[in-house]
Amino acid sequence: MITNQQFNDNIEEFISIMLANLKLKGTDFEFSVNNNYVNKWNIDKMYSFVSVSVKQLRIDFTISFDDLYGVPLLNMRLYDNDTFLTSPMAQRTLAVGICRVDLHNHHLLQQPWLQVHPCETLQTIDSHLKNTPTCKYNLVIQYLCCWFGLYGLPSIFPQFSVRPNIYINNVQSCKIK
Repeated sequence: MITNQQFNDNIEEFISIMLANLKLKGTDFEFSVNNNYVNKWNIDKMYSFVSVSVKQLRIDFTISFDDLYGVPLLNMRLYDNDTFLTSPMAQRTLAVGICRVDLHNHHLLQQPWLQVHPCETLQTIDSHLKNTPTCKYNLVIQYLCCWFGLYGLPSIFPQFSVRPNIYINNVQSCKIK
């Protein structure tokens, strides 16, 4: 489990690791990162915005921290040839992964975005990390990498994969900032 402050303190490093290790597998298509930044929202909230393209499909997504569930949250919008897919059915047709995805108002931006439902995230991530070996990076980065693999872009589009090299034993100890 992490806090909003730990999320804020580590989101920039996590995004850097995630983008350096994001791969498109099982296809000859290339993807490009069109844009990415971390933004501060109000006094104590931060979020990351990332835009990636594969052929004519563009996926814009944000990663933020949801105080109600106490977990990171993925919201996304899909575009076909730069046309925003406004219909939930059109977006669900393209979202073919294993997570529950619904159209909701973004909890920070207050606009309609697809959201990966965070309902069981806390228990799932804690269970996955219970027996994880010592990591090279701090525990917050380890948590965010595990979360993104299970609830991030690869959960909706399994063609994407993120396998950062943070789970290898190292003499450095993992400490939560």
